[in-house]
Amino acid sequence: MFLDNSVILGVIAGIGTLQGFLFALLLLAKKGRQRPDCVLFTWFLVFSLHLLAAMGKYLYPGLFPFPILIMTLGFLHGPFFLLYYAALVNRKWHLRDSLHFLPFLVFGVLCFYYSPNFPPSWDLVILFPKIASLMVYPSLVLYLSNQRKERLRQDYAGNLALALGWIRIIAFLFLISIGVGILRMTVELSVGVRYFELWDIIRYVVLLTAIGYFGLRYGMVYAPELAYVPKAQSNYKYSPLKKNEIERYAATITDFLDTNEAYLDADFSLSMLSNSVNIPKHHLSQIINAEMNTSFYSLINSKRVAHAIQKLKVSDKANYTLEAIGYESGFNSKSAFFHNFKKVTGKTPKQFLKEIGSS
Repeated sequence: MFLDNSVILGVIAGIGTLQGFLFALLLLAKKGRQRPDCVLFTWFLVFSLHLLAAMGKYLYPGLFPFPILIMTLGFLHGPFFLLYYAALVNRKWHLRDSLHFLPFLVFGVLCFYYSPNFPPSWDLVILFPKIASLMVYPSLVLYLSNQRKERLRQDYAGNLALALGWIRIIAFLFLISIGVGILRMTVELSVGVRYFELWDIIRYVVLLTAIGYFGLRYGMVYAPELAYVPKAQSNYKYSPLKKNEIERYAATITDFLDTNEAYLDADFSLSMLSNSVNIPKHHLSQIINAEMNTSFYSLINSKRVAHAIQKLKVSDKANYTLEAIGYESGFNSKSAFFHNFKKVTGKTPKQFLKEIGSS
């Protein structure tokens, strides 16, 4: 006995709804949330509401709000994707950025005005602008992230480079899913089948899963602080710090990191270091970037790698995994550990372990 199509659609949408709420709860439980976390939290809730509306439409087709939510919530995914990218690269929010949400508001008002009996052509009136939105925003994020990638050739900001990598993957998934959706829609319209069916629900569930998976895997969902790209020394031309003060502060930072393992805390941040060494945060950035010729995250991750190397040399290989060593050394994901280890040593942890095992 086969299940009714509406039941299958409702079950898949229900799974996606629960998944979105779970991702949101994980972010809500995070300590020291940053602006990207808040944006991603809201975006997960939008995904859940969108899929909840889809589930309600097919399980309870007579209820009024569900068709309106399905038609309009799709206008939010593109703006939230751009907003998350902007938060990730530490771009400030401007009032004009609110205009990105204007299509959602306009079409939402129009949908309520035309409800409950939509004209036959109303689906297409909304469909084409929504497809345009879902194509333009990922393309824009892809363009902006590629531009920023060019400026990170020195790879000062390892965590940010990883984040931009998975951001581009999500952008490509958006574009591929829309391309397949357009192809499917063309075929279905020719035979009179309505647009929002099983593929659309699966598409949003896949995108939601990918955003959650890559975000968690690459550690950016739980990253303690945005990676900082060093400024040119000329930017500190008018700094009030004198040369002897800079040298003294640099020695204080080095001494603290040599004698204190606070950096093994995955949430260790520039603010925490500032409080520990009693140096103002803006001066701390200048000293690390201009005097020590590195970035905060490169400095901290090099100390973490040094700690991991010592653990690799003395740990019981049978009972201690590489991932465990990475987490114990302060890295918040396996990929961040492997990326930074290879950046510092030129080898992966596995290659390093094999070399010291054969020596």
